[in-house]
Amino acid sequence: MKTKILFFTFFIIIFISCNSKTVFSDTKEGFTANQWPKKEAQSFTFAINDDSKNYDFTLTISHVYDYQFESVPMEVGITNPKGETEILLFDLLIKDAKGKDKGDCLGDLCDLKQTFKKNVKLSKGTYTVHISHRFNYDYLPNITSLGLQVDKTE
Repeated sequence: MKTKILFFTFFIIIFISCNSKTVFSDTKEGFTANQWPKKEAQSFTFAINDDSKNYDFTLTISHVYDYQFESVPMEVGITNPKGETEILLFDLLIKDAKGKDKGDCLGDLCDLKQTFKKNVKLSKGTYTVHISHRFNYDYLPNITSLGLQVDKTE
């Protein structure tokens, strides 16, 4: 019986991993005192091997529950394999119109995802993404992690 359960579990894991739309996912953790310094852009490097698909870019962030700001101004630079950099400016929306956290909150932490670039055609090669905040002070408080996820568009 245990062998059948292990085989079934193994089969499910293989099936899920083979059908994943995610081509890249990485998270930076360990912000000292949960503060993300303005001068410390976070960098992510990944490769695109299939230029027949389109892709979505999603920012992931974890913050302390009941965040004191409704949104955070962000800047993202995407450098393509040719060395050209596209700069995107957008607001990371932390709370909805009613002041409720938009992320999935459990205990004292909330995990938030926001897609900031959708259905983009990418060439084969290596990409580097630099993410920084444009908050008015030296650091962004109550941040526990920051990540980038790149998915194939359906």
